[in-house]
Amino acid sequence: MITNRVFIKFICLLSVLFYCNTSIATDILRVSIPQMPVHAVSKDEGILVDFVKVLAKKLDQNIEIQIVPFSRSIYYVITNQVDFHLPFIKPKAENSPQDNFIYSDETIFHVNFVLYTHKDRFVDLTKLVNYKIETDAAHLPFFSELKMGSSCILCSLKKVQHKMTDGYIFADSSTDPLLRENLPLLAAVKRQLYKKFEVKMVFPKTEKGQSLNKALSVIVNEMRLSGELQQLLSSVDFIYNDWQIE
Repeated sequence: MITNRVFIKFICLLSVLFYCNTSIATDILRVSIPQMPVHAVSKDEGILVDFVKVLAKKLDQNIEIQIVPFSRSIYYVITNQVDFHLPFIKPKAENSPQDNFIYSDETIFHVNFVLYTHKDRFVDLTKLVNYKIETDAAHLPFFSELKMGSSCILCSLKKVQHKMTDGYIFADSSTDPLLRENLPLLAAVKRQLYKKFEVKMVFPKTEKGQSLNKALSVIVNEMRLSGELQQLLSSVDFIYNDWQIE
């Protein structure tokens, strides 16, 4: 027969286990997303904003969305000011792996990184170190051959147009909409595929970050298997299209 003392200890143990298993659900979750065309126009508009809202619903928890510049969003993750960030590319192991945060187990989509150059300039993709090429500042640690960071997509495209730089490398899903909208001003900018990357969520290197990664990765995997993920992210997950060729 269980004594009252043993019973009380048993209840306390269950309470501790329950708290550990639901610690994510009882905390307020915060996500930072870089402000980019299509992906995140505002905290209420964008494909990735919609994606986070779906995650919140499936996790049965509110997620506070912050839309900030790309580098600041990564800084928030590294300094544990938010619970996760998206999107971020997963480079190959030899390309300066990031030790300051945790990559999600699951890939949320794939992205084409495109090299934008002036139509009168040839850039050798195998010798990028010899050129003045910009990329988003938060991605510089992953491209050892690039030394110039940027926080403004349209500004970088204008530099290419006016031959102030040799090129700009970034995601076509974010850059192409601005190029199309400003074709009269950027008529000399041409495109070519650089590389295709897996896109992940990233989390602080904490126990909570590890737990949240596991919880959200399970949800993402279930969405992929059901086809919901592809349907939701189809406008940012696509094969490279050389649309400038008539």
